[in-house]
Formats: sequence, C-alpha cells, structure tokens
Amino acid sequence: MKDLLQWLEKSELAQNGLASLLILVVALGLRSAALRALQRSKLHVDDQLRWRTQIRNVTLVVITVAVVTVWAHELRTFAISIAAIAAALAIATKEFLMCLLGSTLRASGSSFRVGDRIEVVGIRGDVLDIGPLTTTVLEVGPGQSIHQRTGRKITVPNSVFLSNPVTNETTSDDFVLHVLRVPFSASDDWKGARVRLQEIAQRRCAEWVDQARRALAQATPLGVASNLISTEPVVYLEVPDPGRIELLLRFPAPVRRRGRVAQQILRELLGDDRGLDELDEDASSPSGSHA
Repeated sequence: MKDLLQWLEKSELAQNGLASLLILVVALGLRSAALRALQRSKLHVDDQLRWRTQIRNVTLVVITVAVVTVWAHELRTFAISIAAIAAALAIATKEFLMCLLGSTLRASGSSFRVGDRIEVVGIRGDVLDIGPLTTTVLEVGPGQSIHQRTGRKITVPNSVFLSNPVTNETTSDDFVLHVLRVPFSASDDWKGARVRLQEIAQRRCAEWVDQARRALAQATPLGVASNLISTEPVVYLEVPDPGRIELLLRFPAPVRRRGRVAQQILRELLGDDRGLDELDEDASSPSGSHA
C-alpha cells in the first residue's frame, strides 16, 4: 500500500487518471440521484422528460470541463507537439504541394501541351513531357534570336507556373507569326530596304498566307473575332537609338520552317542567294521572335 501511495505521489499521469475517475464516479452518482429524485417528483411527464435531458447535458458538460482541466498540461503539450509536426510536414511537403498546384493550374488553363514551344523563367524550348510534378523541355536557343535546338533537356518544377508567366509561342499546330529584325543606320537606304523586304516576304509567304489565316482563326477563342490576328506580311519601323533604325518584319511561317524562311528572306534582302533552298530549321536563325 505504501509503495502504491509513493507511486501515485510521483506519477502525474496516475494522479490525473485517478482524478478523472473520481470526477466520473461523482458526476454519474449525482446524475443518478437527480434522476431518482425526478422520478419520485409529481411533475408532468413532459416536464420530467425535459429535465432528464437537461440533467444529461449538464452532466456531460461538467465531466468534459473537469477532465479537460485535469489534463490541461498534457493536452497543451500534445497540442504543441501536433503543431510542431504539422509545421514540419508543411515545410517538408511545400515544394511537392506547389508542384501539384502548378500542374493543376496548367491543366485547368490549358496554357500549353506537349509539342508547344514555351518560355518560362528564362528557359525556352519545346515541351517533351508534362508530369504531375515536373515539365521537361528540349532547349531552343540561345536567347530569343535563335531557333536551333541545343540538344539539352531541361526539367522544370511545375511550381514555377504558380508565380511566373508562361509564353507559348505555338499559337497554332501548323503556323506561327514570326518577327524578323533588320537593323540599319539612319544614313543607309532603309526606305528602299523596307519596300524590298515587304516584297520578298509577300512572295515567300504567298503560298501559305491563306492556310495560316485559317489555322490561326481556328486557334482563336470562342467569342473573339476570327480576324483578330492578321497573317499578311507587314513591315514596321522602330528607332531603338538615335541614328539607328530597325525594320521589323512580321510574317506567317510553318511551325517547323520558321527559321528557314527567316533566313531565306534575310539572305535574299542582302543579295546572298547561294543555297537558299538548302537551308533547314536547325540553321542559326536571325534575330527574331514570335508575335
């Protein structure tokens, strides 16, 4: 008996357990006595039922409050442990959850698909694979001015799609609008070059202008005018610096031949007609980007 008392004095858990048991016994005993007194009373049956319900509810509240008070320290420690575990899990799985959310955002917005040429966080390339956590692209570049595949595969976590804009250069599966920049000095004959550049582009693109218009019209969202995007070759002027003029040619081109067509137009403008028909998409392209 002495050992039992010493154990109870040293064990806080045992003391709390014994206190909880006493609370339960006392509360249930008082409830039983109250119910017997109610049964002997001369109250109407409906009143007795109402009092029985109140006695039951009061007993439950008293037991709950008393037990929580007894175990308050342990419950506080347990709550802190749970909070610490939850925080650790949140930190450990943050990137995982963000990747899943980024994948969901991409799928819900249909921002790109396999085969599209995209640019995100400075990475530009053709999409090879889209997974729940990562997206793999075949790098194109370097920079905006080159359309040559470097041969490097880059895996991007889908979390980048949550906070970074994605540029999709593939408006249509078959055709794109491409921009070719040709710099001139203000003293050069840029006016004549502008006319000649327009003529060359119209001749080179004549065979697919109508096809490109139909393809890009099909890619136009519902409710938007189908002629929103013009596919006719057009030359714009830009003055990036004093004494310097740039001719910007926007023209339609087949997706897999944009670099080749740009090279053909540029070399014909410069009078270099050698091997124009032998150029391929993997040749270095001139300074250009999609509109």
